[in-house]
Amino acid sequence: MDTSIIENRDAAVEAPKLPDEIHYFLWNKIATLELKPGVKLSELGLAEQFKCSRIPVREAVRRLNVEGALDSQPQRGSFVSRIDLEEVKRVRYLREVLETRIVLDAYDANLLGPLVPLLRGMVRDQKNMLSFNELEKLTDADTQFHDFFYHLENKEFVQAHTGRYDIHYIRARRLALGVERSDKQRYDDSLNVVLQHDRMIDAIENGDRAALEDELINHFRNINHTLEDILHRNEFTDYFHI
Repeated sequence: MDTSIIENRDAAVEAPKLPDEIHYFLWNKIATLELKPGVKLSELGLAEQFKCSRIPVREAVRRLNVEGALDSQPQRGSFVSRIDLEEVKRVRYLREVLETRIVLDAYDANLLGPLVPLLRGMVRDQKNMLSFNELEKLTDADTQFHDFFYHLENKEFVQAHTGRYDIHYIRARRLALGVERSDKQRYDDSLNVVLQHDRMIDAIENGDRAALEDELINHFRNINHTLEDILHRNEFTDYFHI
């Protein structure tokens, strides 16, 4: 039997996966700020790391450029994009409008009242994470808290329009929640987010729709105020494109 046919077939099947693997690797490094904004990528270094030619590396880089994660400049190379504050504001606005509507629809359908104990438990877990300075876990728990309402209303399809995977918003949100920061204010910023969740649940429990709407809007706008404060610190000046 001619095994070269099988080997060639397997190579043809595996080859398209390599750009995906490189893309996933780089996207996560950028999203978690392990690769800092402004850092230059080495296509040669990536090709050596993944033991491949530059072709799949360039395909991954091309996709990351389209997604806004990289900024490729002629004759200079590819750099991790700086966080675009205007894009962050656009995504924040979309989340405020769409998610507020989803939560209020669930409230109007009397779906939230019976779930108050469950929501309290989620926030209690968030407070425990904060007390142990587990900000990475808190970031994931915050995502799960918000996802809960989309699932409850069977509106997962809306999430594609809320910038869930927007690389600028993801990085800004991590900074706002204190991840990657070493300043004393980061605890208060994270605590404020958790306490806002608490107040949302208070409004649900008290049957106060207006208060719930106010808390939701304030919650989504909170990232603007936190980022304005962060921008004044020299440590993060180079992270942003203003």
